[in-house]
Amino acid sequence: MSLELRSLRPEDSLWAAPLLAASGRDCCEYSFTTAYMWSEHYDVRIARVGEVLVLGSERSYLTPVGNGWEEVLRQLYDESPRPLRLHSVDEALLTRLKALFPGRVHAEEARDDFDYLYRTEDLANLPGKVYHGKKNHISAFSRAHEWTYEPLSAENVDDMVRLSREWCEEKGSCTGSLNDEQCAIRRVLREPERFSLSGGLIRVEGRAVAFTLGSPINERVFDIHVEKALSAFSGAYAVINREFAKTLTAYEYLNRENDMGIPGLRRAKESYRPAILLKKYLVTIQ
Repeated sequence: MSLELRSLRPEDSLWAAPLLAASGRDCCEYSFTTAYMWSEHYDVRIARVGEVLVLGSERSYLTPVGNGWEEVLRQLYDESPRPLRLHSVDEALLTRLKALFPGRVHAEEARDDFDYLYRTEDLANLPGKVYHGKKNHISAFSRAHEWTYEPLSAENVDDMVRLSREWCEEKGSCTGSLNDEQCAIRRVLREPERFSLSGGLIRVEGRAVAFTLGSPINERVFDIHVEKALSAFSGAYAVINREFAKTLTAYEYLNRENDMGIPGLRRAKESYRPAILLKKYLVTIQ
């Protein structure tokens, strides 16, 4: 029987999220929330084959997860045009793929897609000299503003949506990928519980100036999907980063996703000293 992929639905979280979490893979693409957020932008589609989950688009697939994923991958290979492309392949998975398809696997390092994983306790506590600059940013923000932090709730969802739009308009034009990001944020904020969303908001004198959203990838790793702060409030990024991390110490690592090859974003992510720079590969199977 041919694999039939279809559009993602919110209710797919009930069965797909547990399969992704059980895979033990730490890449941000193995979060159902990430997949659903960006499914329209990247035309991500889904299929279920027994207890195996397949996610993919015309361009490439995520390696299937679930009991018997190897057999389903072989089926996908047999039914797809050559070469079959798989994205977000970490080094351990690459080894498995080479054993499954000996001599047919070509792997290209995808540096712009490497994930930055941080020890949650480091981001929550900012210990030692390496985080001295971050602590200075937070101190300066606190001297300049009376601020409060509050967790994501039904009462502040609309504030997050408005703030996201305000941040976008600061960039000059909410078009293209920036508009797609606004749509992605609104999609999951409609049903935060369904997508296991947690988040936080910083207010200065009642005004929302920074927010963040995330969800678990698995029991060890929590994914930060979104972090936004208004440019007029210097230090707000450091504040929202630390305050949200304080609420997530049940997780060993925070995955702050990739830098997309943007130099400024790469410098910012490197400045927080990642514990793991998670290598990912684009794989073609001939």
